[in-house]
Amino acid sequence: MVRRVFCSMAVVLLASTAVAVAGSGGMAGQLELRLKLDRELLTGRLKALEDIQTDLDQAWARVAHLSSDLARAHEEGESLQSLQLRENDLRLAEAELVAVIGQARELRSGLLALEEEIDLLERKLDALRRGGEEAEDPLSGRWTLTVEPGDMEGEVQLELDGTLVTGVYTLSGGWYGSLKGTLVSGKLRLERIDSQLGFAAIFYGELFADEDPPRIQGTWEATNLSAGLPSSGTWVARKIRGSEDVIGEE
Repeated sequence: MVRRVFCSMAVVLLASTAVAVAGSGGMAGQLELRLKLDRELLTGRLKALEDIQTDLDQAWARVAHLSSDLARAHEEGESLQSLQLRENDLRLAEAELVAVIGQARELRSGLLALEEEIDLLERKLDALRRGGEEAEDPLSGRWTLTVEPGDMEGEVQLELDGTLVTGVYTLSGGWYGSLKGTLVSGKLRLERIDSQLGFAAIFYGELFADEDPPRIQGTWEATNLSAGLPSSGTWVARKIRGSEDVIGEE
């Protein structure tokens, strides 16, 4: 599924790039290109949601069937060995159901984020077409970062392009990676992609741009629970004035 979606995206990217170069320029052209790519990705994710719903229905039905059979076997006095085998089968089916539920939840979360991004791109593009002025960028630059629990200290470099946010981070303990997300009406959503853990967490925050220095404060939720790390916590970032250096550059 993922491979098919990314192949489709590559085709759209080639076609859209030609359109953007030939007809649209500047920020509007970039937004049109991103919007086209996001809509193509949305189509693929909607199909994936249909597929996962089928898997979910089947997994749920299997658990219900095995649970009913196990109850009936107890009532009919089946042997202990038979009951143990039925119990093992039910536990495996329950584990599969939990796994599918997790996949469905992650897919729905990504789908909502993508639809939000499409909506933001559409509104931004409409504002540009109507001659709206670019708002002052309150986010781009370097920030100190503290993540709790654990009092983990570090730095993050963020770049704002319209409402889309990208960045890189380092944290005490040797953690580092990239960030991507959105900033809308002062509300920040960032996905943390760690060099060791992969898609590790989602950070939610509020930007206080009027403070000196500006501050971001919020909560985070882990997406990789198998790492044995805390599942949630809080974070705060404060902007470093007068520095536009990217983390890792000398």
